[in-house]
Amino acid sequence: MRVSELPDYLRHHWPELKAQLLSGRYRPSPVRRVSILKPGGGERLLGIQMVVDRFIQQAMMQVLQAL
Repeated sequence: MRVSELPDYLRHHWPELKAQLLSGRYRPSPVRRVSILKPGGGERLLGIQMVVDRFIQQAMMQVLQAL
């Protein structure tokens, strides 16, 4: 999913996501592993989170920082 698709996704799935978060049942999706080549040779492994997981992580960070 692209970031631009997140608002529509949340409109349809927010009740279930909210219930999972409040009950402690929410589990992030597995991180997608991607390798990119380094300029000097070798490769660098990256872990890319799903858009929804990044959104939830940022929202939780904002709540916790306010405490």
